Amino acid sequence: MSTAMCAALVLVALPGLPATADDATPSPSASATPTPTPSPSVPTTPTPDPTTPTPDPTTPATPAVELPRRELPLKAGHFGHLVDVAQQRLTWLGYDIYEGNLENQRFGESTKSAVRAFQVKFFLPATGKVDRKTWNRLRKLANPIGILPRSCTSVAVALCLDKTAKLLRYVVDGKVKLTTDIRFGLPGMDTREGTFRVYWKSRNHTSSLYRSWMPFAMFFSGGQAVHYSPYFDRDGYNGGSHGCVGIRDIGLAEWLFDRVPTGSRVYIYRS
Repeated sequence: MSTAMCAALVLVALPGLPATADDATPSPSASATPTPTPSPSVPTTPTPDPTTPTPDPTTPATPAVELPRRELPLKAGHFGHLVDVAQQRLTWLGYDIYEGNLENQRFGESTKSAVRAFQVKFFLPATGKVDRKTWNRLRKLANPIGILPRSCTSVAVALCLDKTAKLLRYVVDGKVKLTTDIRFGLPGMDTREGTFRVYWKSRNHTSSLYRSWMPFAMFFSGGQAVHYSPYFDRDGYNGGSHGCVGIRDIGLAEWLFDRVPTGSRVYIYRS
C-alpha cells in the first residue's frame, strides 16, 4: 500500500467571480393609508353641470399603492423575505446563524458574520452586506437547498465533497450531520472526481513523499486522502494541495475520523 501523500502548496488566488442573472424577488405588499371619508353635509339640490361626467358606480376604487420593496444590499438591521432567503442559503452552506435571527427573518450580527465569512471564502469584498454579487453567488452555490446527489444519500455513510462550494458534508442515512469547509488540489494536481471508498485510515500520518503532517487521514484513491491540513488552517484558500482534501479545523477532522468507518463512500463532484 502506497503511503506517498499530498502536501499543500501556497499560491495567491485571484479574485473575480462572474455575476449571475438576478433573482426574481417577490415584493411584500402593504396597503396605503385610506383617505378618511368626510362627514356628511346638509343635503342640497345641486345645479346640474353638463360638463361634469356622471360617476359610474361600477368603476372600482383606485387600488392601494404598494410601499417600496426592500432592495439590495441587505445589511444589519434589515428583516423580511429577502433576509430569510439569504439566511436559508447561508445555513445550507454550513454557516451558523442565531436561531432568533432565523425565526424573525432579521439580519443580525450572526448573519453579518456568516455573510462576511462567505465573502472571504469566495474572494468577494468582505463587507458583511449582501450586495448583488454576493446574492448571485449565494444563489448559484446554495440551490437547490437541501438536495444532494443520489450517490451521497443512497448509502448508510458518505462523505459528500462539493468542489464548487468547497464543502464536505458528512451524510448518515441520507441526512447531513456535519458541513465544513475543505480545500482541494491545485490545478495540475487536481483531486480526482467520482465515487470512491475509504480504504485505509491513519490517525497520525506523515507523508513519505513530502514529509508533511497529515493527521486523521482517510485515504480514498491512491495517495489522496481527506485529512486535517495545517497549511489550509494557516493560509485559507490562498493555496491548495497536491491532490488531497484538506480540512482546516483539526477538531472536526478528528471528529470525522472517529465516525467514518473504513469502506464508507466518498463522492467528489461539482455542483
